[in-house]
Formats: sequence, structure tokens, C-alpha cells
Amino acid sequence: MKLLQLIVVNTFLFNSIITNTCLGEKEDIEFKTGKGILIGQFEPITFDGVENYVTRFLGIPYAKPPVRERRFSRPEPYGDFKAPYNATYHRPPCIQAYGYRYLRNIRKSEDCLYLNIYIPGNLRVPVSKIYPVMIYIHGGGFFAGGAEVYSGDILSSFNDVIVVTINYRLTVFGFLSTGEDSSGNYGLWDMKLAIQWVHDNIHEFSGDASKVTLFGNSAGGAAVQYQAINPANKGLFQRIISQSGSCFGFWAIQNNPAQNFESFISDVGCKRSEHSDIMHCLRSKDMEFIKEKADRYVYKFVPSVDKDFLLEDPVTLSQGQSDKGKTAMNFFSGLDLLSGVASYDGVYAWLHWDLQNGLSSSSFNNSVHRLLNRALGRKYKRIPSILIESVIYQYTDWFRKYDDLVRGDKMIELESDITFFVPAIQVSNAHSKLQLTGGSNNSYFYVFTPKPDFAPKPDWLKGATHFMEMPYVLGLAKELIVQLSEDYLVPEPFTVSERDIELSKLMMRIWTNFAKTGDPNLMTSDSHEYFPTWPPYTSDKQMYLELSYNTTSDSVKDHFVSSSVAYWENIFPLLMECGASSGSNSDFFASKLRLIILIMVSFYFSKISP
Repeated sequence: MKLLQLIVVNTFLFNSIITNTCLGEKEDIEFKTGKGILIGQFEPITFDGVENYVTRFLGIPYAKPPVRERRFSRPEPYGDFKAPYNATYHRPPCIQAYGYRYLRNIRKSEDCLYLNIYIPGNLRVPVSKIYPVMIYIHGGGFFAGGAEVYSGDILSSFNDVIVVTINYRLTVFGFLSTGEDSSGNYGLWDMKLAIQWVHDNIHEFSGDASKVTLFGNSAGGAAVQYQAINPANKGLFQRIISQSGSCFGFWAIQNNPAQNFESFISDVGCKRSEHSDIMHCLRSKDMEFIKEKADRYVYKFVPSVDKDFLLEDPVTLSQGQSDKGKTAMNFFSGLDLLSGVASYDGVYAWLHWDLQNGLSSSSFNNSVHRLLNRALGRKYKRIPSILIESVIYQYTDWFRKYDDLVRGDKMIELESDITFFVPAIQVSNAHSKLQLTGGSNNSYFYVFTPKPDFAPKPDWLKGATHFMEMPYVLGLAKELIVQLSEDYLVPEPFTVSERDIELSKLMMRIWTNFAKTGDPNLMTSDSHEYFPTWPPYTSDKQMYLELSYNTTSDSVKDHFVSSSVAYWENIFPLLMECGASSGSNSDFFASKLRLIILIMVSFYFSKISP
């Protein structure tokens, strides 16, 4: 019966293409589903001089509008379409804080829970074929972003996968929490409902519900991992790709939701004695008023432990001490994992600074202090001075300690380590160890290194900034041009080199091979003959691949930022314990001496390691 349904669906698509589309034109098509009729579009897509086809359905509602009484509530399934539904254009992204400049002139709405589907429409594909599915979750710090610019046209049509992109609630609308059980995380619940919608309906679009991969960049990468440690998602997807984003990151977890809630309801004038009265007040307020007040909390409203979606803090959960933790980690370890970072991820925080001349000693010290307050201030009321001194020591190049340019590089290194690199390695280590104790699936790690030819600025940048792998994964889609020009200093006109195109082909094939098989290594039929064998990541060998314009056997390396991981995993906890110690002076001195020895040993090995 299922095969018959697939043949009927594909025959319908095939006939629609044949009868309604002339070569080179975009045409509307009607498509009958179990939920009603969708009006989509079929269009030829060109990449590197080759023409393929894509069928797309844009702006499909997966949840009822989260407005009025549904504001600050979990999403409810949308249901069926009462009439033919126009799925030929994007719906507005969700209400958000200030953030991406490219979104400033795009209308936002509370009514934003929509998804987009891109289906290969190549006339040469057999009509009975079913496709693996890749669901993209956008980034933006959980306070900004939208699915509109992440077109799946090229990735889908040239690599035989279905691409789905989704919107989810952001900032206070998505992550306000009282701090009590089962409160908040509405944005995560939105994602879960969208994933469920895909699982239940994608077969009607020629998709294989047994081959679903979640992928995302930055906060989207962290969101993917949040979904992967929720055992209620079992069976909804089989693989995950996290790009420069981890749920272990300090920025991805709300440590004081109750305090944030109390401050916010006071700001908006909804301080009441009864919870029901508070929520009634919040739901009656004007959307723009709520958004304006929420902008003061731009980095605070992110996922939180609600003991329902998120059972424990991700780091604690990964240790698997509780029964719930073991269940969550068993689910996580059963998924294939592809994770990685960009070589200069930390530049996201410094892109608009003048680092052309580096940092003076005082500027470096002040910057370290500010970063630690930003990174750790959410969790700790006081950051011990010994910790700040230790970080300055650890991230000083003692062979060139008077060089301002070197200090600028070390500041980017610190930002990269604490925000992206160390959390990514910690998650990969946890996944690998869990596999060794019972899991059986694959884990791979990459570092994206090239400074794109289409992004020559700033001059001092030596590698890949945060997000810069994403255009290659999506085939250098034109929809990303505005974002890259507005937010990443990419000049117009947007031009790509021949090696940009080749790298995009390579990365699309890697991502889709992983989605299809759980293994990113290229197949024998692929044209990239120089591509090396990419070994799985294990917690002992820690092998990874540097993705660049010239990826060869020399690109396979091991133990990425191992010295930094050792510092933040081993020395940092002792420093916090030392700074918070209330013991005797002799005990304090002994602890401090031990720390100094550990720091010196760490520093020594970081210098002699290859």
C-alpha cells in the first residue's frame, strides 16, 4: 500500500511537471495531500552551468498561530487545510530582538509557525524514488533569524534529498519561563512539532521518514542537540549535524529563568500575585510593547531546564547519572553525529572591532574580563580574580607577549574556545564515549578553515568566520547574498571563484552523504578523487578533518584544541572551587599552588604538542 501511495504521489508530480511546465519557466502546481490541496511551484535551477529542477512548497502551517490565548503556550497542531492553500511564498519570520540587519526591513509576526519543503524535481529521477529528508533549524542566538534565506533549492535538486526549513518562536516569545517544571522552551516545542509534522506527512512528498537528519548552524546547531537529548523524539530522526553550535555552550542555556521572569513581568507591568493573572496580563499586552521590553533581555531568553523537554542541564545530563539522564543519553548515542566548527568562529564577536592593529595589553586584559563576565556571569555571581588571571596567563603567547597583533589573535582564540570549540569537542567526546558503552552509530568532526574568496574583508582575518560554511552547504544560494552582504561584510556584487563552486559541490555531497548513510565519506562514483578517508571521531584518538579548498590526506588531523579543552575541563573547576573556598589560609595557599603547577604543566604541553 505504501509503495502504491508513493507511485501515485510521484506520478502526480511527474504529470504536473510534464503538463504545466515549459523548460526555463516557473510554474504553479496543485498537489493533493491528506491535509488538503497545496499550491506549490516547480522551477528549473541552475548551478555551475547545469540545470536541474525543484518543486517547492513554502509557508506551510504546522501549528496554530501562537497569538492571544496561545501566546506563551506550547504549540498546537494546525490541522487540515479548509481550501486550496497557497504555498508559493514565504510567511513572515517570528518576532525577534534586534540582530541581523538583513531582517530589518522584513515584516515579522507572532503568526510565524510555518515550514518550507524543497523536493528534487529532476525529470531524470525515477518516479518511484523516495528521498532522505534534511530539516534545517536556523541560528541567531535564539533571539533572531528566520527560514526564508535558507533556500534548499540547490542542495535538494542537485543531491537527491528533500530539504525542510522551519520557523520557531524566538526571544521572550519562545523562551520565557517561570523556572518551574514544564514552563518555557516554547521554541523547542515548536521545533519538535515541526519535526513531528515532517515525520507524519513527508511520505506524501516522496520523503523517507526513516531517513531524517536535523542540521543547523550556531543556535540552530545547539537546537539540533537539544532535540537529540529529548528521548520523546525517538523515531522522528536518525542523524544530526551541528555546525558551530552546541547545547553545552554558556550562551545556550538560561541559568536563572525565575529571576529573568520576575524582572520581565515587572518591566511590562504584569506583576501579580496569581500566576493565572500574570499570564492573562502578558497575553493581553500589545505585541510590539512586549518585544520592546524583551530587547533589554536579548541574550537571556534561551532554553532552560524545565524537567520536561530538557530534563537536566545538558552537561549534567551527559553524565547519565539519573535514570532520566541515562534514557536521554541512550537516545543521543543511537544517533549519527556530524559536528564541527569554523576556524575563526570567535570573530563573530569582534567582526566590527578594529583589530587591524591588534590589542594593547590593557585592552586585552579588559576584553578578557568582559568576556568572562558575559560567559560566566549568568551562572556565577562573582568570578574569582584568580580565574581571570589564569585565563590571561593561558591565552598569552609568552614568546611574543609584547605583540599587539598576536594579542588580537589570542583574543579571537579565547572567544572561539569558550563559545564554540570546547563545547563542540565536549559533546563529541560524550557521544563517542556513550557509543563505546552501548551505542553503535557514527560520529565525525570537522574544522572548516578557508577564508572564502567571496569574503575578502577584513584583511587581517586568516580563516573562516562564524557561519561561513553555510553558503557552501546550500550551494551558494542567491537568497543568502543579502545576509552575507549586510551582516558579514561581503561586498556587492557577490562573486564566487571556481574553487568556491568546487568546495560547495564537495560540502553538499558530504552533508547529503551523511544524511543518506550516516557516513560523510564520498562514494566511489564522486568526482572528488583527492578526498581522503575521513575517520570517525573517538574520544581517545579524536580524529577530525579540515575542510578547505584543498582537502587532502594531510587534512586528517587529531586532538583539536586539546590544550584548551584540558584547561576548561580540569583547571577551570579547580579555580572556581579555589575562588569560592572558605577554608583556612593554608588550604587556600595549597590549592593555589596546585593550580599554578597545573597551569604550568598545561602551558608546557600546549607548546610542545604538534
